[in-house]
Amino acid sequence: MIATTGSHTQARTLLVVADNADTQTVILEHARAKGHSVISATTPALGLTTFDMTQPDIVIMDLFLPEQEGMLLVKQIRERRPTCPIVLLTDAGHVESTMEGLRAGALDYLQQPIHEEAFSQVLQRAIHSLPASVDDAPGVERLEYVLVMGPDPNYVESTVTWLIQGTAMGLMEARQLHLRAALQELVMNAVEHGCLELRYQDKIEAMAKDQYDELIQQRRLDARFRNRRVTIRAIYDKRQQVLTYQIADEGKGFNWKSRLNHRLDACATGDVSGRGIFLAHSFFSDITYNDKGNEVMFTVHLA
Repeated sequence: MIATTGSHTQARTLLVVADNADTQTVILEHARAKGHSVISATTPALGLTTFDMTQPDIVIMDLFLPEQEGMLLVKQIRERRPTCPIVLLTDAGHVESTMEGLRAGALDYLQQPIHEEAFSQVLQRAIHSLPASVDDAPGVERLEYVLVMGPDPNYVESTVTWLIQGTAMGLMEARQLHLRAALQELVMNAVEHGCLELRYQDKIEAMAKDQYDELIQQRRLDARFRNRRVTIRAIYDKRQQVLTYQIADEGKGFNWKSRLNHRLDACATGDVSGRGIFLAHSFFSDITYNDKGNEVMFTVHLA
């Protein structure tokens, strides 16, 4: 939404997943000649780890035949970031596997040996497939994402990852880490403490007995809690260059004023929300709650 989805003419980061050193060298030379940067990985497993760590704009990858390990990587990347264009590296005799890769979610393919003109055309198509930024849209002053999730802690991490990728990739790395930590805690609080009304002491005792998953499952099946939802809004104000996050749950709320009054106490106990408020307020000092205590809001300044 901010920096990595901007103008089609800006420099891009390419992740090349291929075990052939010559292939990697050719792509590196062609990409650098056009002002792009390249990150390399030699196996699908390393490629996925590198993808998660570096968040490239475009992935160019081998299918790693005959085992077709690359096919799984295509699907994994699509699950993590559906908007990331994937280009397959193929050989003339692998038509069926190429078609299978395209059906799995790849955008395009590049036949080997790689020629500069063909590479340029495929790369340009991949760049133009990237979603345009609201910064490039004249007249648009505000953009808002809304996510609604059920009361399942297992989905908190992937939801936060999507939020970071979709709304905050333009932030400096350190600021992204701060944002991730704050969102992780606040969304988890909304699920556990808000929707499922899970008390801090009950959680600690269940974890000590290795019964946390069972406790969560019981709560999620409880008629009082199973239909509750967490709603997350990410609002980008283009004019003010401010990103605002709002996290609301359908629980009873809590006494947030006492928590904010003791926000400098890093070891606050007695309520699962204590850690979340401490971390969020450490990174984003304008954190506020509604009167009921079931909606929290904070802002990130982009300028």
